[in-house]
Amino acid sequence: MTEKAFVKQLERVFIQEGYLTKKEVGVGYGVADLVLVKLNPKQCAIRLENKQFKPLLREEFFKIFYHLPDVDSGQSPVDLNYLIQKTSLSKSFLKYSALRRLEKDGYVKRVEKSFYFKINGWIPIAKEIVAIEAKMKDWKRGFLQANRYKSFANKVYLAVPSKIEHLVDKNLLRKHNVGLIVLDTGGNKKKTLPVRTIEPLNPFKHNLATEFILTRKILANSVAL
Repeated sequence: MTEKAFVKQLERVFIQEGYLTKKEVGVGYGVADLVLVKLNPKQCAIRLENKQFKPLLREEFFKIFYHLPDVDSGQSPVDLNYLIQKTSLSKSFLKYSALRRLEKDGYVKRVEKSFYFKINGWIPIAKEIVAIEAKMKDWKRGFLQANRYKSFANKVYLAVPSKIEHLVDKNLLRKHNVGLIVLDTGGNKKKTLPVRTIEPLNPFKHNLATEFILTRKILANSVAL
């Protein structure tokens, strides 16, 4: 079995368990073979109400949101110079690219000439993100890659076929809170090492990872559940 087929088989298992899935997700520190997401229906409803359907596929957008007051917060809007200082992003990128795009798509409200609010309330939209690195042979490399996904995921796993499970140093994985998933030739999955839920090291990357699976239909379906 190829690694691509192995990941596809693994994905089918998690879809049956009710996860939203996306293969080959890169938000920095490598590309995860498979990312699993469970959404928060209440947060999805807020985003639907605001008609914010366009995915936000840049980490910088979430950095900007962090420093913007919400339009309903009762706080004063912040100006462009404040955002430049706080985000360390360039004036040209902020004014002519990021803020213009976010305003057009309904995520940001501009008042006067260069003062801004966010139209938000839905962050974070994911209840949980799980990142998986699959390896057919080189489990040590897979472990190192999975460990990096703590930058954005609440749980990380190494996935291997059952025929190499005995080679994996499970004490090493336990020490670093990396889980182990084993898949046999029949497509049956077992988690031989559970993991603790953690806070992602980078909340901006956490929010970005969710955007890769979001569509208008997925938001609506999540609210309907």
